[in-house]
Amino acid sequence: MRTGKCLFIIFFFIQLFGVSNLLYSQPNTLYFMKGIPQTKDINPARPGITGGFYFSMPLFSKLDLSANTNNWSYNDLIHKGIDNTLNNNVQANHAFWNQSDSLVVDINKFLGSIGTKNFVQESAALTVLEGGYKKGKNFYAVSLTEREFAEVSFHKSLINLLVFGNYQYVGRTYFSGNLNVNTQHYREFAFNYSHDVDNKLTIGAAAKILFGMGVIQSNGVNLIAATPVNGESMDVKINGRVNVSAPVQFNTNPSGEITSINSLPNYKPSDYFSNFGNPGIAIDLGFAYRVNKKTELSVSVIDLGMIAWKTNVTRLTENGNFLYKGINLNTAQPVPLNSLINAVSDSITATFKPTITHSSFSTLIPTKIYFGVDYQLNDIISLAGLSRIRIINSTIHTSFTASANAYVLNGLSLSASYSIMESTFDNLGLGVGIKAGPFQIYTAADNLFSPFYPSKARNMNLRIGINFIFGDGDNGNAGKSGSSSYPNCHCPY
Repeated sequence: MRTGKCLFIIFFFIQLFGVSNLLYSQPNTLYFMKGIPQTKDINPARPGITGGFYFSMPLFSKLDLSANTNNWSYNDLIHKGIDNTLNNNVQANHAFWNQSDSLVVDINKFLGSIGTKNFVQESAALTVLEGGYKKGKNFYAVSLTEREFAEVSFHKSLINLLVFGNYQYVGRTYFSGNLNVNTQHYREFAFNYSHDVDNKLTIGAAAKILFGMGVIQSNGVNLIAATPVNGESMDVKINGRVNVSAPVQFNTNPSGEITSINSLPNYKPSDYFSNFGNPGIAIDLGFAYRVNKKTELSVSVIDLGMIAWKTNVTRLTENGNFLYKGINLNTAQPVPLNSLINAVSDSITATFKPTITHSSFSTLIPTKIYFGVDYQLNDIISLAGLSRIRIINSTIHTSFTASANAYVLNGLSLSASYSIMESTFDNLGLGVGIKAGPFQIYTAADNLFSPFYPSKARNMNLRIGINFIFGDGDNGNAGKSGSSSYPNCHCPY
């Protein structure tokens, strides 16, 4: 068996059985698509064009959306309520439930769906300007992107306390596990460069200048509680820190309780978007190596960087004790959503008395690491495997995608993918790029079915963009027998 086939098979089974218990959703289908300049965003050594220049549609160069959990869905927590006019026998059969107009929080269903450690994550990116140029062995590109992401992670024991109260912890100590929140909005100016070192190796890098717009970040907020024998309350010790950079002010009463959060006086929306007071830097690094004429290995590290937050900063630090009497959520029927929000917010307001300071701080941005292998099956089709590692809040999430990719008709790029993510094995993805003259439109997603059932989806992502490509004559030869110019083939033979 040839070297390329061996590498691909070994790579696939290592990923499938070695890390399948840690897999989380990541948008991977775009990585091996042919003739798409935006593949440089995932590996700067894979620029997607072999010559000429391109620019993307102003204000809509690229839209990137993603949301995922650790194998639980929105519908497991919040759904329409049961029609109470039905008799108990009908209600007992879920298939015949009628849905009321109001939303309810179904804690019991949620508890049955989540794991010991849980998270929910979403991200969005809009590239408003982008262009690049490839001549000979060198490729250059610049882009301006607005980026936002948010992730909340929590331990199941925290939900157990809310639902079942403190009875189960009478006479012993309760640990909530860490509650982490990390949400950031920042602006990115990126400068890409790649170079064909020789007929086998291409290296690439991107330098990024960042400007933070807003952030909320917690640092290991957790509860340690002791319950007296009578079980009527909990003696709670809470510690942790929440960092905020946003045009808001926190108002407190004489006892230290937060009573309200207001926007800063005379602050305008234009002040937010023109804020350059929170600088940051990041880099991308990557290489692509041609093992032989058919096989390419590639590795990249994306978004290795940080942001220093200096404007409108607030630090909320809690390290104290209070007596907590709780709220009642362990009811026979699901709880109306507005009742739950009011009960939880009132309980927190009455017990949370943080120390408020205004010190600057810094945050990391989520770093991604990619390992890929691409095997050219014939003149048109290649088979590929991609493993992605995402690091956020000192937690590692990984995913694996296998794909078949093709470039046909001198402008049609296709990618069909299968991904293991969120402990699910039914993620079928598709990528399509269509080029007519200089005009190109492309889209890619890792799960085709999620948009049709969003409330039940555990992972969703979508990338779409429009390019204008000029002078990339090599792409017209893609797929021809003996050609050295497959799109993304960086080391011609």
